Amino acid sequence: MSIIDLRIGLVIGTNIEVKKMREILYSHENEAEATSKVVVDFMELNPAIFLDHQISSTEEVWIKDMALLEADFRQITDFVWCEVLGGIERHGHPSVTIDSIEYEGKLIHALDNNMYIFLREINGGIEEVQLLNKIQYVPKELQWLKIAKEDGKTPPAPFILEQMRNWITALKAYSIE
Repeated sequence: MSIIDLRIGLVIGTNIEVKKMREILYSHENEAEATSKVVVDFMELNPAIFLDHQISSTEEVWIKDMALLEADFRQITDFVWCEVLGGIERHGHPSVTIDSIEYEGKLIHALDNNMYIFLREINGGIEEVQLLNKIQYVPKELQWLKIAKEDGKTPPAPFILEQMRNWITALKAYSIE
């Protein structure tokens, strides 16, 4: 019997149709010929949804062809495979403070040799809802921060935090008119 790997995929988007994503996932289920077990996690960018905590990961699903599954997801949403450590996705929660307001992100290490940071919480200011709502209307390159790894290695924490600070500053400055 071959070894079955655990893979975690991250679906990224606004107003994610979770039912449709699950239908796609389960349409690829094939326990008899599986090469991997897949868990799909959802990174909802609409704060009205993600703050309500209605979206969560799927159960492990036995998948034969990972490339076909990825292609189907990529047709309708942004999608990345995450690094897995000990059966869970590898992530962290970096935070920076700008003008006495703390911005917390969710950092995901992806298999594409990048790290992705999503803004998840803002503490200390009334702009929280405004900025979180703004994310779903800005260009994709501002919706999340993508940091490349060099030779598969995570950049130093000060570099990551500086990149996060620059991204949040650009996000705050972006006008949606």
